Amino acid sequence: MKIGVFTDSHYCTLKFDDDRNPELTAGKIKSMLDDFKNNGIDRIFCLGDLLHFETDAKQNLNNLEYIADLINSYNIPFTLIPGNHDCEIFTKEEYAKISGFDIAPFCYETEKSKLILIDACCDDDGTPHLPPENDWTNSYVPLSQIEWLKKELSSTSKNCYVFTHQCLDYSVECHHIIRNAVVINSIIYDAGNVKHVYSGHYHPGKESVINSIDYTTLKAMVLGEDNSYIIIEI
Repeated sequence: MKIGVFTDSHYCTLKFDDDRNPELTAGKIKSMLDDFKNNGIDRIFCLGDLLHFETDAKQNLNNLEYIADLINSYNIPFTLIPGNHDCEIFTKEEYAKISGFDIAPFCYETEKSKLILIDACCDDDGTPHLPPENDWTNSYVPLSQIEWLKKELSSTSKNCYVFTHQCLDYSVECHHIIRNAVVINSIIYDAGNVKHVYSGHYHPGKESVINSIDYTTLKAMVLGEDNSYIIIEI
């Protein structure tokens, strides 16, 4: 099985004075989708911030409809982990209704593996982040998902792979780390069957090993002119 993964495309009509180039995002996504189709990708995971917030509500809707139509035209199952910028634009229910995407938390199981996508766009009391604005540094995996994660990991002997938007890697810049990452990483370690953890959010990207488990923070697609995505063979 092949999974295509990308993160932080930040599609919008804005222009930035830094190394983010959202005007290139649509072309990068199309090029990525062509590559995924040619490589026989079975599923696509976006690890968050598919879109970037604009003050014009109609433009935000146009942006999502355009990108969703592009992605859906390839007929490859697509799951989004909401990022902090996504949650500034739409509720998760609105995102799913408009786009047709599966939205995390989400679990997909194959014959030999289990893929678990976690949503940490919540406050410490479990309140989901909602538009029009939220504190991007204040991300928690709520108790309901913690219990769900424990159940999904403990109920299988299959190899498991965990995906998040905000980071579980302690070595990235601190504001990008899930606030209760210690709790989540302890669950991941204790399970004994997690082979890899993938995240987005921290745009430069990072590779680490924590408790003998590989942690990959993907580079943001929106950076520079080069494209950025990976293909995972499960």
